[in-house]
Amino acid sequence: MESDSIEICESRFGKGLFAKNNIKKGTVLCKVTGKQLNFQQTILLHQKESHTLQIDFDKYILCDPPFLYSNHSCTPNCAINSCLELFTLQDVKEGEELFWDYSTSMLERHWTMKCTCGEKNCRKIITDFDLIPNDLQRKYLEMNIVLPFIAHFINYERAKSA
Repeated sequence: MESDSIEICESRFGKGLFAKNNIKKGTVLCKVTGKQLNFQQTILLHQKESHTLQIDFDKYILCDPPFLYSNHSCTPNCAINSCLELFTLQDVKEGEELFWDYSTSMLERHWTMKCTCGEKNCRKIITDFDLIPNDLQRKYLEMNIVLPFIAHFINYERAKSA
């Protein structure tokens, strides 16, 4: 399913997803699709390991376009819901690049990436969800934009230590 609302264009990060028209907050843009892999299979991808999305502790998707071309920002205008759909967090203007926070899908202690989003709140490194600042974790959990396996783990850990 590709939305009529998005297109793949050149971005300062290579390729990216852009709004073809003005898009309202809460609009589903595309679904994450692709071959399922386990962690060991992602390692064998070498440079293309970054083309995967972690969806459980040992379950990944080798992403198909258009989602494959979605980029990260520490101030995202999109997110992924529990149905693995990319959707808008706010109204987006035509021509605007669509970004989500990669950390909302990461809990593996393996892959990190230098962040060059340039936002004033840039964390400088994209890493696992439980390693981002606690206030941001709480905000994302309240917004319900953290993949379910991570949300369950974080809530379990917090309950255990309470």
